[in-house]
This record gives sequence, structure tokens and C-alpha cells, in this order.
Amino acid sequence: MTQAAEPSDLLARAAAGDEAAFTALVGPQQRSIFRHCYRMLGSGADAEDAVQDTLERAWRRFGTYDGSGTFTAWLHRVATNICLDILRARKARSDPAGYGPPTQPGSSLAPPDPELAWVEPVSDNDLAGPVNPQDEVVRLEEISLAFVAALQLLAPRQRAALLLHDVLGFSHAEVAETLDVSTSAVNSLLSRARERVRAAGAPQPPISDPRVQELLARYVRAWRLADIDAFVELIAEDVRFSMPPLAAWFDGREAVATFIETAVFAAARPHGIQLRPGSCNGQPAFADYQPDERGRLAASGLQVLQLGEEAGQILITALVSYRDPALAVRCGLPEIIG
Repeated sequence: MTQAAEPSDLLARAAAGDEAAFTALVGPQQRSIFRHCYRMLGSGADAEDAVQDTLERAWRRFGTYDGSGTFTAWLHRVATNICLDILRARKARSDPAGYGPPTQPGSSLAPPDPELAWVEPVSDNDLAGPVNPQDEVVRLEEISLAFVAALQLLAPRQRAALLLHDVLGFSHAEVAETLDVSTSAVNSLLSRARERVRAAGAPQPPISDPRVQELLARYVRAWRLADIDAFVELIAEDVRFSMPPLAAWFDGREAVATFIETAVFAAARPHGIQLRPGSCNGQPAFADYQPDERGRLAASGLQVLQLGEEAGQILITALVSYRDPALAVRCGLPEIIG
């Protein structure tokens, strides 16, 4: 893994037991560690816990860092093993579209299954930080919700190998050392992992694209007016719609439009549904708002859009509507707007 040289004075002081020096060493690495743990685990809350466990384990075992590689790479190896420990103890997260067959319009929706856990979005600031020319470049396709969800379908060591080698730039030998496998085993892990996540890593049009901005403005208007015809104009023929924590999901423009019209827009007329824009995982996102018991508009969920381009037209290819207002707040959107 290629990184700038480590400050030798901080390393020496940390090795001598100076906690302040250790804190100074790990501080600049924490967002990168969080990003790595989030990709491994599919949850911001789980990633935060893994980061804290990583820092604690790294401090306890600092004496095992022999300086043969960068401190940054060593810290990511510690984080990887923390995440693998977590994954051994629980089921992998998923997204409804990867869990079971699509739901037919008109079918009754089963309540959430407490045994299932779903991939969750996180704020762009948690993943990439404030825009600054000095910041590292973060490829949007490597933090997209679809990419993170696809990673969760991999076996844990496949997931780790792909992230360490293809995303973080570890050599085959470094990956082999981290996972305690042979370099030939690394090749096998990478081959299987790449095959499964290739489509999920497709780049999306940037939010700054004027065509995207126009689509998002039309999307807000369609929800505010509960206008199903306007909504249908914005979605791809093969669009997918899901609503974690429900396992139900709908496949295709006709099925999605039927559900949105009958279960969402019909009940919202004539007032419609208010949205506020944001972004999560480098993708457009909206908090949706409903009146609370005090008459205020309170966040009721978070919608994350995946976009694609078809014949020069930007369309919504996937829509994940999380029914948890805490995720909207986590992604930086207001809890109350009126």
C-alpha cells in the first residue's frame, strides 16, 4: 500500500507509551478507517464501533508494529481483522433486492423481520470529509450504496481481499499477510469477488451534472404534488424500489409505479409529500416529511436514489426508501422543518 513516509518522531514516542503521540498518528487515518469498516460491515453505527475497537487494539498491540510497512497499512490490517471478527459473530447485512424475489403489486407487506439486518447509508462527510484540495480522492463508485450492498454478498475474506487490494492498493503479498493465506489464495479470492461486484461499481453521473439537477427538481415536484405521471417519467424501465426494514421490494417501472400510486401518493393527496435534498454515499438523497402530533413536519424516512444514463437521458435506476428518520438525521438532514 503506497503512502507517504510516517513521522518517525511520533512513531518513536508512541512506541515508548506516549498516548498523545499515538492519537496524533491515528487522527488523520480515522476517516479512512471508518470508510474501510463501513464497506466491510454495511452500517455506519457498526463501522463506528469497529473504528473504536481498531484504535484500542492498535494501541494495545503497538509493539507488534515493526516498521516494515507503513503505519497506515498496519492500521488497516488491524481494522480488517476487527471487521472479520465481527462478521464471524453475526449474519451479513443485505438489501431487500438481494434477499428474495420481488413483491407483486397488491400483495400484503410482511412486517420487519428482527432477524434481518439491512445495508444502511451514511453521510458524505463521514465518507469523504469536507471538500479540500488536500483531501484524498474518493471514487464515488467505491462508496455507492449499490457497491456497499454488493460487498455484503461476498464471503468476508473475499470482501476483505477486494477492498485491501483493489480499493486500498495493498499488494498481493500484503493481502496474503493480512488474511493469513497464500498469494495464490489471494488471486482466487479476488477473482471471485470481482466477478460478483463488477456491475455494482459502475460510475454514476455526478450530482453537479445539470441533467441530474433538473431530474432532482422534477422529482421533488412529483412528490410534492403526488403526481404519479411525473414520477414515472423519471424512473428507468428496470427500476428497483425497496423499503428497509421491510423485506419487500418491487422490480420494474410498472410494479414500482403501481405501489407508489396506491400505497403512497393516493393517501398523500391533496397535500403531497415534502422532501428536503441531501446526499449520502455520494448519491442524491431526500428526507421525506409527515405532520407529527404537534402539527410540525417531521422526518419520516430517507430516500436514496441511484441514477443511470440511458440514450443520453438521466433516469432513476434504483430507489431505496428507508423508513427510519434517524438515518435522515445521520445523513445531515433536519429532523423538523415546520
